[in-house]
Amino acid sequence: MVSKAKSIRGSVKAIRYIQSDKSLGDAMELDRNGIISNDPKEILDELRLMQEANEKCQKNTISIVISPSSEREFSRAELREITRTHLKGLGLDQNQYLATVHRSTGHTHIHVIANRIDEHGKAVSDSFISKKSQDISEKIAKEKGLLTAKDWKKINDVTISPVKQEIKQAHDLSKLKAQDFSQYSELMKSRGVDVIPTINKQGEMQGFKFHHEQSGMTFKASDIGKNAGVKDLLQNRVKIPNLSTPYLEVQQEIQKEIKQSINKGFSR
Repeated sequence: MVSKAKSIRGSVKAIRYIQSDKSLGDAMELDRNGIISNDPKEILDELRLMQEANEKCQKNTISIVISPSSEREFSRAELREITRTHLKGLGLDQNQYLATVHRSTGHTHIHVIANRIDEHGKAVSDSFISKKSQDISEKIAKEKGLLTAKDWKKINDVTISPVKQEIKQAHDLSKLKAQDFSQYSELMKSRGVDVIPTINKQGEMQGFKFHHEQSGMTFKASDIGKNAGVKDLLQNRVKIPNLSTPYLEVQQEIQKEIKQSINKGFSR
């Protein structure tokens, strides 16, 4: 179980965001306290009635995202219990709040918008609030016999890190022999890694992913490391067609640096 919390300046946009589950439509409301309306603007007005008692506090809202363990499904009652435990641990359970559930990403997670200002005009401390939130998650996970974030990290270190290292080694060898992206992809394929280009609406390449055939795992190039993406290939003079504008600019800058380096060599 993982959770993050931070203080923000309340806005209609933030409320509207947690009320929408993107492609699935309206998000499922999980819980609320001290809020009557369903309209984002009216909800913000309700929060501001309380916040007027402490105008010095600029970041007057707490945003929380809770990702329960993917080991099993949680009932609505369990998700509500997890949410309330978090809020109580952060000293926000008596304040106004709205909690919703999002599932559009394929992984159930909880969004909470809570008023940082209580009925007495006092602001709940946000010092180390993200760490406090994660500590609460760790405690809940242990109580429910679930894997904690630390447990998942250990598992990832054992199962994922070796795969990433294998992909990086394949990349480092392939980029040295490839003259263009097609050749690079073929060399990676021969080493058990499929290269999947990410194409934007204009038909331009804006990056790529790696699919490790043996493990079935897929990673963005950036997940493998800084020196494993489009820029690294360009720096190794691997030609890539139909690049997106940002990478075209990178390509031009690299070509300029190479030309300057060659000219310096001739001038000696």
